[in-house]
Amino acid sequence: MGHGVFDWRRISNKTWEHAARSTKSFLIRRSPERFAQMPCRIALIVAYCMVLAGCATMQGTSTSLEAPVSRSPDDRAVPSNAPPAPSPSADFIEERARQAYATGRWDVAEGYYLQLARLQPQDAGPWFQLGNLYAEQGRLDMAERAYREALRRRDDARTLHNLGLVQVRLGVGALREAWERLPPNDPARQQTHEFLRALLDAMAQ
Repeated sequence: MGHGVFDWRRISNKTWEHAARSTKSFLIRRSPERFAQMPCRIALIVAYCMVLAGCATMQGTSTSLEAPVSRSPDDRAVPSNAPPAPSPSADFIEERARQAYATGRWDVAEGYYLQLARLQPQDAGPWFQLGNLYAEQGRLDMAERAYREALRRRDDARTLHNLGLVQVRLGVGALREAWERLPPNDPARQQTHEFLRALLDAMAQ
């Protein structure tokens, strides 16, 4: 039955008999003095029937009043035992880094190589490529550190070669700055100029 609708079938026989005895007293065959009390008795009987109806309705529909348990969108969206999303493989990251390097997207390539270095902390390859990337950008201090990180993981002649070139470029830069800052009458300025010219001649050969 719907909520608020009284089901007469839920009233017991004893209740029906009690209600029948109560309603018999309202017949017109009553004496006039008792008849004057009918409005009060009618009100009591009506209230009594309303109470009975309310009890029967609550008993009959108590289960239907229970609201369904709702779940939040977050609870429905992701099960608690859902597996985590798979991480990209090292080969995938390395290929993306190589493509970014080849197209001159230095910042993208740097991010991929750093990610690869974290993923494979004992691998010298990512640090070697970072050294090359920094050297081509003129970030010589960063290139030197990257090559040294690669050498810590693997003793490699190519890495030593590139590290030596970076150090020569750093030396040339330092000598040039020193020559510019030294006073013209300082003997060290002439010596610095000679070292600088020797390095540049050696690099030109």
